[in-house]
Amino acid sequence: MRYGQFFAETVIPKELIYNTVHHIDNLKDASVSNNINNSVTRTSKVSFIKNNDILQAFLDITFQVNKLANWDLHLDAIEPLQYGEYHKNNEYGWHVDQHSKVSPDNRVRKLSFSIFLNDDYEGGEFDLEVFNPTKEQRYITFDNKMKKNTALFFYSDYWHRVRPIQKGVRKSLVGWVLGPKYK
Repeated sequence: MRYGQFFAETVIPKELIYNTVHHIDNLKDASVSNNINNSVTRTSKVSFIKNNDILQAFLDITFQVNKLANWDLHLDAIEPLQYGEYHKNNEYGWHVDQHSKVSPDNRVRKLSFSIFLNDDYEGGEFDLEVFNPTKEQRYITFDNKMKKNTALFFYSDYWHRVRPIQKGVRKSLVGWVLGPKYK
């Protein structure tokens, strides 16, 4: 049962963004294939940020959002942040962030967030499916008109995608917050 808001937005302090992107190192090509027909569903470049102080700062923000959005989920860990760049024609098709199996430490991804770091690109809209099958359009679209450094928080089992980039480079930070498996 889901309760509280469908999603929540918050602006991340500029200093935290600056300190976070300072930790970006070698970008690597990231492709994800669909398990059903082996089609590529993601093309981008990524780097992971593992600095404990930065991760704790984002976990603390997530605790606040969790409370303000009336989700009240049991959260206790965060995975390394993923910095991503989507260049022309790069995209990430419909997917969920929650894994199909519980991790060895008995945790699951409960909340995800995506931070929009720039707005000087075209395309790359972020779609989040929150409505039921009776709706003609089941998702909300967030585009590059969102305020820079805004984090969009949502349940990790929501379907979402990044549409193809038409022009420029879309830059983002993505995080996954964990808690004990649901009972």
